[in-house]
Amino acid sequence: MNHRDARRRFLITLAALVCAAPARANDDELTRLFAELGTRRERHARFVERKHSALLKAPIESSGTMVFRSPDILERRTVEPQRESVRIEGSVVTYEGPPVRGRTQKQTFALTEAPLLAALVESLRATLAGNLAELRRHYDVTKTGAGQAWGLTLIPRERALRDTVDRMELRGAGSDVNEVEIVEASGDLTLLRIFPLPTPAK
Repeated sequence: MNHRDARRRFLITLAALVCAAPARANDDELTRLFAELGTRRERHARFVERKHSALLKAPIESSGTMVFRSPDILERRTVEPQRESVRIEGSVVTYEGPPVRGRTQKQTFALTEAPLLAALVESLRATLAGNLAELRRHYDVTKTGAGQAWGLTLIPRERALRDTVDRMELRGAGSDVNEVEIVEASGDLTLLRIFPLPTPAK
């Protein structure tokens, strides 16, 4: 091996190490963050959700409460603009809508039948449970932020989901998730703001 080849190999190795260092640091930060997120087995919160679409004259806003129980139960009760509830346990979704002619609307269906809902649920449940491996099954995950404040950028891995969702942004502080932003492939946007509440005593 001549001097020029040795120098070129050294530079390639050095470049690889420089590029790998931030990736390892990001992995370490993600591991620490998800360990902290996973310490809380039950969460209660108030939410406000705004949906923006080019087809709408103004955003649609809804609000209510949410409950998460690790590892895979997520309940959402909407109060405004109308009362309805969604409970997801595993891959089963149970929806209850406002009464029609005195009768409660109730439907049960598979989470896979609603891709946008699935994107929100899978990302939120895995993050709240501190399950980084599960989150990475569905998304490429990048962490931003420093100190207690953090952000996660999620890019769908599966083509079927990418046809619906361009990316997701999660933002929080410490073990709290405060915002989830979904940017759809169409350009429509959903912003979910989460306000933690104390867990009721049992």
